[in-house]
Amino acid sequence: MRAFRFRLDAVLTLREQVERAAQQRYGLAVAQAENAAARTRSAEAEIVAADGLRAGRLAGGVPATELEHLRGYRLFLDGRLAQRIRELADARQRVEEARCLLVAATRQREALERLREHQRRLYNYESARADQKLLDEMSRCSPMLANAWREEDQKH
Repeated sequence: MRAFRFRLDAVLTLREQVERAAQQRYGLAVAQAENAAARTRSAEAEIVAADGLRAGRLAGGVPATELEHLRGYRLFLDGRLAQRIRELADARQRVEEARCLLVAATRQREALERLREHQRRLYNYESARADQKLLDEMSRCSPMLANAWREEDQKH
């Protein structure tokens, strides 16, 4: 009997490649989100440090111009934190989009693999039936051949 051949092997290969690309995009998106989270934490730490500096300067008496500079620096840091938070939200959104694409790619590949396995089981079943049919045919013919040979032997 002919060997098993899955006619959609090329499509399955493409699905596997799409899934690998989706995995890479997801990994990159996660790394970018982790970097954005680290930058956000860093911006928060800078604000805490600036607040500590401002509190220390206020306790020791500080000129109004320096106090204004510290307030301006804090506003700058608040703006940078807001930007980092937006970047983090965008990065998390990209992670979610990449995850959805990865899930879809995985489902498509798995569907083709299930189809291939179903066809493999069907092929194995049909192959076993054909083999059994051949064995049955051989067992039916064997007694007739034995009788024919006996009759031929008796003539000689």
